[in-house]
Formats: sequence, structure tokens, C-alpha cells
Amino acid sequence: MPDVIRPATLHDAIQAWAIRREAVLAQCARHYPMPDLIRWTEGELPSSYAELVAKCFHVVERDGAVIATGTVNLDSGQLDAIFVASRHSGQGVGKAIMNHLEQLARQQGLGVLTLKATLNAAPFYRRCGFVGEAVSEYCSPRGISLACVPMQKSLAEG
Repeated sequence: MPDVIRPATLHDAIQAWAIRREAVLAQCARHYPMPDLIRWTEGELPSSYAELVAKCFHVVERDGAVIATGTVNLDSGQLDAIFVASRHSGQGVGKAIMNHLEQLARQQGLGVLTLKATLNAAPFYRRCGFVGEAVSEYCSPRGISLACVPMQKSLAEG
């Protein structure tokens, strides 16, 4: 059965939170101190995150299970929460959710997408057409500062 990309529901929030935690701990470990990653991902699912998932996220579902998440702010063009379950990494799932979110942005008439990439994810985003090399700082809502790469992609045809 092919993967399905669909708007998330409140029911998806638990899986989205688990994928986020697992992806951060597994995929960011070579680029950031583990204590920072644990602090970034610790704790139970906050109700505010669950509400955000239900309101803004899209998910990739395979065989009834959520395996990836992502969101795009259709006012600002900011992409966020692009996470793929590690066991599905390298299978084109991240590219599929990115293409889906980009299509939503194009339909909305946006000209540019932006994001703040973790150091480990910046090469993936470059392969998706994003540009950006400078390292900046991301301040998480949990009070941690992490190095990131601000990136953007023009959606102009041509």
C-alpha cells in the first residue's frame, strides 16, 4: 500500500511527538551535546504541541502508522517540524513530505520557503533546493540554544 500524506489530527499527536523525540535523539547526536538533545525532547506530550499538530501539521502514513511529520506556515512560508522516523530515513519519505508542503505553499501563492535546519539536516535541505550556509542560533521554547542553518528556497518558476 502506498504512503498517504494527509493533514494531521489530534489523534496523530502522540505519534508525532514520539517521532520528533526519536528523530532528534538518533539523527542529531553527532552534531549536538546529548544533554541538550535530551532537554529538547524530554517530557510528556504538551497539550500545546498536540493542538499545533491538529491545527497545522501534515503526516506521512504507511500501513496505518505515522512515519513522518511536517508543517508549513502558509502566511510566512516557514517550514518546521520535518521529522522522519529513523527506521524510514533514506527511503524518500522526507522528500515526499517536503514536496507536499512545497505544493501547499505554491497553491497559496507563496514565493519563498524558509526554515532553520539542524546541522545534520542542512545537507538534506540543500538537496531539496534550499540555500544557506551561515550558522546561526535557534532558541527553543524549552530554553536551549542550538546551532542551526537558516535556509530559504525560491518557489519562482524558472
